[in-house]
Amino acid sequence: MLSCVVLLSGCATSSVFSSYPSQVAGIKQQVAVGEFAAARTVLEKKSRGADKLLYLMERGRIAQISGDIESSIQDFEQVLAEFEAKEAAAKITASGAAGKAGAVLLNENAIPYEGESYERIFVHSFQALNFLQQNNLEAAGVEVRRANLEQQLALRENEAEVIKAEAQDADARKEAMILGQNRDYKQKFSSLTSLSSKVKNSFQNAYSFYISGLIYEIRGEYNDAYIDYKKALEIYPDNRYLRDDVVRLAQQLGMDEDLKQLNGSTANDGLKRPVKGEGKLVVLYEQGYVPEKKEVNVLIDLRGVPNNLVFPTYFNQLQNYRPLVIGLEGQRLGETETIVVPAAMAAKALEERLLGMIVRQGLRVIAREEISNHQMNSAFDVLAGIGQLLLNRADLRSWLTLPAEVQILHTAAGRGKQMLTLRDGIHSGEIIVDVRPGRVTVVHVISAGGRLRARAITI
Repeated sequence: MLSCVVLLSGCATSSVFSSYPSQVAGIKQQVAVGEFAAARTVLEKKSRGADKLLYLMERGRIAQISGDIESSIQDFEQVLAEFEAKEAAAKITASGAAGKAGAVLLNENAIPYEGESYERIFVHSFQALNFLQQNNLEAAGVEVRRANLEQQLALRENEAEVIKAEAQDADARKEAMILGQNRDYKQKFSSLTSLSSKVKNSFQNAYSFYISGLIYEIRGEYNDAYIDYKKALEIYPDNRYLRDDVVRLAQQLGMDEDLKQLNGSTANDGLKRPVKGEGKLVVLYEQGYVPEKKEVNVLIDLRGVPNNLVFPTYFNQLQNYRPLVIGLEGQRLGETETIVVPAAMAAKALEERLLGMIVRQGLRVIAREEISNHQMNSAFDVLAGIGQLLLNRADLRSWLTLPAEVQILHTAAGRGKQMLTLRDGIHSGEIIVDVRPGRVTVVHVISAGGRLRARAITI
């Protein structure tokens, strides 16, 4: 009976009984009508339980969308502290063992949300932009270095997981049995695979590297800027603005061999670079929301018995996002180009976990049957009944106020305070920018809730 109480208490603090997307739907509606304080109040009440990390990420992002930079900084600081606390607990103790043991009989919703690598990297990148808005280049530099470190660590962990999976033998017999008898499951996840195929992995983020390169360049650290621009270009090679930054700094730093690989030392895709008396204008355009996870039913054969189980997936719901057309004092400057698709990163993160989810779900069914055969009592009957109800409920949690797509633009601009116009074909906006010779003006534009919100700073 004690285990039953533990399980129920764990579920009460997670998203088992009410799916996470349904909880966030009302919050998005509040954001759409500008009720940011109300949205943050709802999230504050929810950020006291097992899924604190997730709700705090939503709070930090909503504060950033609203322009409340100080609150966003505070929320993201708490998020990063939560990430570090979870890491420390995992290394030192078996913290959360009761919740994970309970999840064997129930489902993954019973485990407190631990976050994904791509989410943590975005937290650092958004935090860097927050500090940039405050003209705090030192703090912004710290955040981009931490974002870069997280990507390095995620890459190493990914490689270690591959080696570990290849080395398993005896312990993998049950897993091989479950997957071997259910080869047709991939058909149910064709949309997920289609969406995830747009990225190589879930954690290498060209936008994060671009922000890093931009901040390093503003700080005068040109070698570091060049390295990170190159990393961004390797991840997203089709972006002309990234290519121009790499070529420009390669020229400035005398990287002749790199210039040869970039097919010419003078080509810059027709983009305009600042000359004496001009400044540089950089537009960072984050649009929409990442799609929500959906449930999909999959028939899994376990020991010759068909079981209808439920898993999370993404359907290929990517919109054809339009570029943001930029104008300055009535003159068209250009349009933004895609640098990262967070929706695809989220899909890739789920795909990377999918086989493990299927195996664990199968093992849960087997474990519950085995326990039921040896432990027939009223307490277990209650627990098993709850388990049967909740087992067929997919874990749909993820950071839902992340943008679906991010685009960038940079160009030369004449000096002085000027009106910058922003148009995406549906929405439009205006903002005064103060362009100064030899300086960088960064315009951070967020399209969320049916309108464009922009902030500018010259550094």
